[in-house]
Amino acid sequence: MNTNKISYSVVFTSLAVILFLILILSTASAASSPKITETRITTNPSNSEHPAIYGNTIVWQDDRNGNWDIYIYDTSTKQQIHTTNTSSQTNPAIYGNKVVWQDDRNGGSDIYLQDLSIKKQTRVTTSGKAYNPRINGNRIVWQDKRNGQDNWDIYMYDISSGKETQITTNGSNQTRPDIFGDRIVWYDDRNIDENVDENTYGHPLIYIYNVSTSVEIPINYEGIFYFVWDSPRIYGDRIVWMAEGVGTNYNIYMYDLSTSTMTMIIEPPLSTGYDSQPAIYGNRIVWTRGDMAPGNNDIYMYDLSTSTGTQITTNEHWQSEPAIYGDRIVWMDERNSKNYETNYDIYMATLSSNLPAAAFSASPTSGYVPLKVQFTDKSTGSQTSWRWSFGDGTYSTVKNPVHTYSKAGKYTVSLTVKNAAGSNTVTKSSFIVVNVLRAPIAAFSASPISGKAPSKVQFIDKSVNSPTSWKWSFGDGKYSTQKNPAHTYSKAGKYTSSLTVKNAKGSNTKTISNYVTVK
Repeated sequence: MNTNKISYSVVFTSLAVILFLILILSTASAASSPKITETRITTNPSNSEHPAIYGNTIVWQDDRNGNWDIYIYDTSTKQQIHTTNTSSQTNPAIYGNKVVWQDDRNGGSDIYLQDLSIKKQTRVTTSGKAYNPRINGNRIVWQDKRNGQDNWDIYMYDISSGKETQITTNGSNQTRPDIFGDRIVWYDDRNIDENVDENTYGHPLIYIYNVSTSVEIPINYEGIFYFVWDSPRIYGDRIVWMAEGVGTNYNIYMYDLSTSTMTMIIEPPLSTGYDSQPAIYGNRIVWTRGDMAPGNNDIYMYDLSTSTGTQITTNEHWQSEPAIYGDRIVWMDERNSKNYETNYDIYMATLSSNLPAAAFSASPTSGYVPLKVQFTDKSTGSQTSWRWSFGDGTYSTVKNPVHTYSKAGKYTVSLTVKNAAGSNTVTKSSFIVVNVLRAPIAAFSASPISGKAPSKVQFIDKSVNSPTSWKWSFGDGKYSTQKNPAHTYSKAGKYTSSLTVKNAKGSNTKTISNYVTVK
């Protein structure tokens, strides 16, 4: 691997441009909270720890074989594989088909990569001092102390190019990295001076590095909280971490890069517990909620899109280290420990909305005035009421209404469905097209129009304005009322063909002289 050290400019974020908010959550009501389906993933009486999830795949470290192995479980196929080296493999992370972990098989700690699609393991580092890997896309990041015992730096490896890059060169410690797209975040103690009083010697910061621009930015939160304790996690423009706040306990904080807004997320009561180990995916933040006194930990979630908090676990034992992907949350859980021995299992919660999901169909969706349309509700989620808007100023509360459009136009139709959890609306623009019926204009074609007797000719109606009846004259004294008739000419000659079409508005005739030639 090639190692590149980067020169970069440092842009400090002024506290003056940070808008600080506090989101005080109350646990969502049963009606508005998602439905939680809990699944026990591991059942072996060993320790299963540090889970991560991507799509249908869960990874964790497991000591059932006498050493720590990485286990990989596909929730869709129920297939499970694991590393088989007798050394220690720990701290897994996953993105797509790629799993990374730290591995002691070479005497130190290195980062290994396994591509599940080709079942191949690759040694990423050779320093023997690499820890805490994270992966996103084709990029792996980790902390590495190859540059000195008391000097942790952040490194990155690009899988597609095989290139290693040193991200930080500061002589202090940069640890606990995470990555999303072009952005790397980490915990940084370069601002600490341990030679002065602990209340004034400075604070560790969260730093952000943009791989594309080589710009490094610290989040300056002087005066907002005392100390950062937990690993930062990033998704899109949002970074989350745990910190000890000013005048509060340990809470989850979020910084939005797009708005320069810092938010403290609080789950009451404030006086009895602490929040830690945050993770984020999309609009959802999960974390561990613990008691300061001996007690239990639970997993909580906050949905930024709905501004609601949900307690995911209610078991009286310890649940911790949550990870989230989409509608699935995984964590380590000690509820099955026996004989005063602590054994952790991996559990998964699948979230599903109690809200109804509106959907409908209609037939026909186009035609002429007056147009009678049958609407059919196809919503899911145990809906209890319906409200249709047909786009012409009329409405219905019938589940499957029939509506007649009396004027030409394009009509936007919407359906709102409700149940105890709330409502949902689907709207289809210009869904119904109603035209004014006009007299038809006859047109047709035929093939072949020349041949030897007996000659079979296929006639095709190409009239417009929706005729409802047809009368063909083939020129040999024969007729048809089919729309697209086939006719056989038995004698030689030149035949004049005509088509008369009708609808409620009138009729029209098209005649083509000597159209068909039979030899």
